[in-house]
Amino acid sequence: MENPVLNISPSFEIKDDRFDTNQIADCHLLIEVSRDRFRFTVYNTLHDVIMWLEDYHVFSLLNENQLLKTLKTVYQEHQFLAANYWKTIRLSVNANHFTLIPDEYYEADEIAKYLNFAAGKNVSEREQIFDFKQSRFGAVCIFGIEKDTFAWFKEMYPARKIDPVPVIGSLIEGIVQDKNNDGLHLYFEDYYITIIYFKDAKLHFCNRFHFRTSQDMVYHVLFVMNELGLPVDTPTMFYGEITSFSERYIQLTQSLSDVKFALNPTKIRFSQYFDDLPEHRYYTLFSSFYLY
Repeated sequence: MENPVLNISPSFEIKDDRFDTNQIADCHLLIEVSRDRFRFTVYNTLHDVIMWLEDYHVFSLLNENQLLKTLKTVYQEHQFLAANYWKTIRLSVNANHFTLIPDEYYEADEIAKYLNFAAGKNVSEREQIFDFKQSRFGAVCIFGIEKDTFAWFKEMYPARKIDPVPVIGSLIEGIVQDKNNDGLHLYFEDYYITIIYFKDAKLHFCNRFHFRTSQDMVYHVLFVMNELGLPVDTPTMFYGEITSFSERYIQLTQSLSDVKFALNPTKIRFSQYFDDLPEHRYYTLFSSFYLY
């Protein structure tokens, strides 16, 4: 018998008390999922601001993905998430594996081979593979999401079209829209780091690395910088799960001399309730709005 996931509460939340569920038809629902996280935010077009944010941890057991069980529990208990009359719904997927293929080499019928090569193994048959065109750079991002999870989202919102996008696509789009597309960009997850490098407003490098310790993470960053011939004073922007008092931050700043935390996407407005938000942490979630 399966053990149900019970009593799930957000690990972080911001709620503007002006938000009215009667306004849902005028709101964009932005969702971001990964193996270990589920988070969403609400953009209210009537007030023209982000008004709501909730972030949940997903506690997976060994190799068993608990994301879908967590989603079902959260939605069952939530006051408005299951509403089926949102203005639009954006589903961002922080996939276990992704790859970028230049347009001139991309062949749609080879999509599974591209992802298998990037993963170093055949991806699970439980995974549904998608492509996402990064039109600004002439590349296609290949990524996957669990079939059961994607099917569940489509069942939850039958009145809305659900086209999943990769989190890496949201991040790159945000960097470009905010005119930060130069230098090094580091996106942190609990045990992964994505390294992106722009030069002369062109994307030169993008890859994701797994690490177990902060020392491993620093090694990946310095190795990539060495391969790219980048000096230690290269402008570097931080996103995601990192704080100024964390071990990973302290160790990186011992090697890098020009680092900054990302700010909220510049073309998106936020209610005053978000004034104390750690802006870099939810940059990818908010930037998915740029993809409309």
